[in-house]
Amino acid sequence: MRRLRRTPKVKNEKITISLTPTEVGQIDYLVERGLYTNRSDYIRHALRKQSESHSGDISKFLAPEMPETQHLRYFGGLGILRLTKPYVESLTAFGAKVHISVVGALAVDKTITRDELAQVLGACKVYGKVFAEEDVKALLRE
Repeated sequence: MRRLRRTPKVKNEKITISLTPTEVGQIDYLVERGLYTNRSDYIRHALRKQSESHSGDISKFLAPEMPETQHLRYFGGLGILRLTKPYVESLTAFGAKVHISVVGALAVDKTITRDELAQVLGACKVYGKVFAEEDVKALLRE
């Protein structure tokens, strides 16, 4: 029986913010009225709404203006993306470089070595979390 590889489960990250008593009071009032289930729900909703207002800017980052060529590929998107060994091998076979742009999380197969990725990596920017072996993470940060 063939075992399927799964994308790593992504945990929510905790952040700390400072709010004025007035801001906290406004949130608590809206929660008490039943408009939000709790403070976190309100803050997540506000962040989503703010991100939507900047969606054009994020889209420009994820879809560079330079066209893909035979020797240049783009790998990116919004969410959890997985870089697989067969994809890296195909880039190596064609002598192509990849530019990685991710907003969310990038999962790199554990079977991909630093040297294999170094051969095909043109550029990389991940806003979020990277799941990979430590030496591969270090390469992606360079």
